[in-house]
Amino acid sequence: MRSKILAAVLLSPTLALANGYEVPNVQPRDLALVSSAVAAQEGASATNSNPAALSRLEGLNLALAGSILSLNTTWQAPAGSQLSGTADTKFSPVPPVSLFAAYGTKVDGRGLGVGFGLGIPGGGNMHWQDNWQGSGRIVTVERRVYGFYLNGGYELVPEILRVGGGGIYYYGTQYLKQGIQPVDGAYGELAAKGGGFAYEASAEITPLRGVPFAIGVDYKHKGTMEMSGDGHFSVPAALQGPSTQDQGVKTNLTMPNLLAVGAAYRPTQPLLLTFAWTFSRFVVYKEDLFVGDQGLSITVPRSYRNGYGFRVGAEWDVNRAWTVRGGLFRDFSGYRESTYSPTLPDSNAWVGAAGASWHVNPDLAVNGAAYYAIRDRVNSSNWRSDTNPTGALPGIYDTTALVVSAGITWRTDLFGR
Repeated sequence: MRSKILAAVLLSPTLALANGYEVPNVQPRDLALVSSAVAAQEGASATNSNPAALSRLEGLNLALAGSILSLNTTWQAPAGSQLSGTADTKFSPVPPVSLFAAYGTKVDGRGLGVGFGLGIPGGGNMHWQDNWQGSGRIVTVERRVYGFYLNGGYELVPEILRVGGGGIYYYGTQYLKQGIQPVDGAYGELAAKGGGFAYEASAEITPLRGVPFAIGVDYKHKGTMEMSGDGHFSVPAALQGPSTQDQGVKTNLTMPNLLAVGAAYRPTQPLLLTFAWTFSRFVVYKEDLFVGDQGLSITVPRSYRNGYGFRVGAEWDVNRAWTVRGGLFRDFSGYRESTYSPTLPDSNAWVGAAGASWHVNPDLAVNGAAYYAIRDRVNSSNWRSDTNPTGALPGIYDTTALVVSAGITWRTDLFGR
């Protein structure tokens, strides 16, 4: 009995990654183009999206942005199940940031650039009501993955081939709270944090001199964050034991291999068209292992498939002061209905985005964007029983995501050009 109760508590953090765990690049230009500008990076934000483009920079460049991200899920109990009613997540936005600085110069006539910064490639909040029908699966999820990037770019073949890459340090935090049913008022909490290293490699190719067409490739290797923290349990004395007492807990969280391949073409001087295919290798995440220092040891199998998506964008220079842009993205997630969870609901999605830049002067721009995702409806009603913690929670799930971003880009003269 005790082991089943504890398993129900700790299963929650293991069923929610896939594409639903990823956060889009919140730099307003990249957000409005739905990250399709792999082959058309500008400024310091290339540190994250394609470091090879850093070799195009001259002098010091800054790309600073903040955003608000909100996930909303509606759950409906399926007909004929032991569950009933509907539930909505509470409004609980998170504020991802994207803060990058880069410097570019010439060495023997070839471009060389280096960039450093912080992004939030993963995370999100899901706050359900304490007494909703799925509280035995999850009440609260708060997750953050901070990415610290140090990358460089070099013009290997003038005007033809640029290469780039460097290091990434992922640092993650997570907090989860779950009710223990059928005991009223009983719950378990888990808080953990830790980090791990990864690396990045990229290229930008302009195959035909004088033709405004480019190809871009960016690869980020997987990074495993070794996390440690504390488990806290509030249960009746009769249910307390080695598995339900407060203790230290260790677990790992993995950011998967990420690949982006893109193309960019400028048919006329004011118009830029961008295209990208992206791949998220979530198949590397096969299981979660929770080890406590007071007797806890739980292995949770994983079964995620890889995710991928197709992205298109367009950018139009209206005049010297204004640029407008927009994009469309179809995301194919690697989730499985057999392990579907309300911790961070996930599914295939349609995404649309739009944004604009106001060029205060040739060096300074104020940027904004909005990004809206509608995930396909998921019906997990056919998977296992209502009370089996290893199966999906039966229900019909509808999920949307909204990101609004604002920031500045600045080419400075602080170190000359």
